[in-house]
Amino acid sequence: MPIIEKVSWDFGGPEDIAYRFPKLSLKYGSQVIVRENQWGVFFRDGKAYDVFGPGRHTITSKNIPLLTGALKALKIIGDIFECEVVFVSNSQFRGNFGGQGYSAPSGAIQYQAEIGFYGYLLYKVEDPKLFVVEFFGNQGASTSSDVERYIRGFINERVIDEFANHDIFGLVKNVDETTDKVSLIIRDEAARIGLKVIDAVFEGVKIPEEARRFASGMGQQAMAMQYAKETVAEIPPGGGGGAAAAGVGAGVGIGIGATMAKAMQPQAPAAPQQLIVCQSCGAQNAVGTKFCGNCGTSLVPVAKVKCPKCGAEVPATMKFCGNCGSSLKPEEIECPKCKAKNPSASKFCGSCGATLQ
Repeated sequence: MPIIEKVSWDFGGPEDIAYRFPKLSLKYGSQVIVRENQWGVFFRDGKAYDVFGPGRHTITSKNIPLLTGALKALKIIGDIFECEVVFVSNSQFRGNFGGQGYSAPSGAIQYQAEIGFYGYLLYKVEDPKLFVVEFFGNQGASTSSDVERYIRGFINERVIDEFANHDIFGLVKNVDETTDKVSLIIRDEAARIGLKVIDAVFEGVKIPEEARRFASGMGQQAMAMQYAKETVAEIPPGGGGGAAAAGVGAGVGIGIGATMAKAMQPQAPAAPQQLIVCQSCGAQNAVGTKFCGNCGTSLVPVAKVKCPKCGAEVPATMKFCGNCGSSLKPEEIECPKCKAKNPSASKFCGSCGATLQ
């Protein structure tokens, strides 16, 4: 491997947060040129050592004491040594985030609402050494795109985790306070990976209408009472004529009143598990019902798939993972022996049995 006399990152664009020069053969006397908005970090065997600020630096044993000490400990002594140099930008960056999460179980029927969210993050690298260890050491990043994907997944995961701590009653009433709390959590945890969050902005939080209805007033009981009133209102005036109609109306009214009175009474702990709430209109249906008796919407649970990258379960209709942002389209791997196409997770070819990974 040729000896590098000079190394610099002078081709980075405004969207590039870092660049890694792998497996460099340097010597004492080689130069590392760091631009005004950069740091240069010496990196070897998954560890970050000495950090150079802006300027032209001639490598000596004195200005890379940590790396020199490591080389001596490995009994690698000489004027020529191998390492990597990671250049890190100290500019401010904007990163978009967004996805879907679920609220905590709410009410007696343990209702969970699917909450959509999106926004953006303004951030910069504050601790270049910690940043390099986390992203290029622990996460195995190689490019700015790798770093951006990790940050987006990092933010989405924190948002989803925090939404799962709040039931729908709290989310509907205090959505701004909840997002403010999430922003503080993001700031604190970002500092642990060398980043400083300047601002975390939620541009939108989508709470389904049925969830708002569930959370309003008396919540679950209010929805059941409203459904009962709508049912009575649908009976034609007179119910078909005369006293018989009045009797029918009265009978229905009494029956609903008794039903609602029973619903308002404390029930055994197992009872909530016998109901399904329609995600479209909020009506309650018995377990095993395939379609809502009020609006006809399918009650069959939405199919879930696992993200091939992070393993999170997401609705099968989504094109991208709400947790890490990765594409959910299954990738294929070609068998080196018979050229047959196989799913990316396959270890052996389904056509000839050859090892794929």
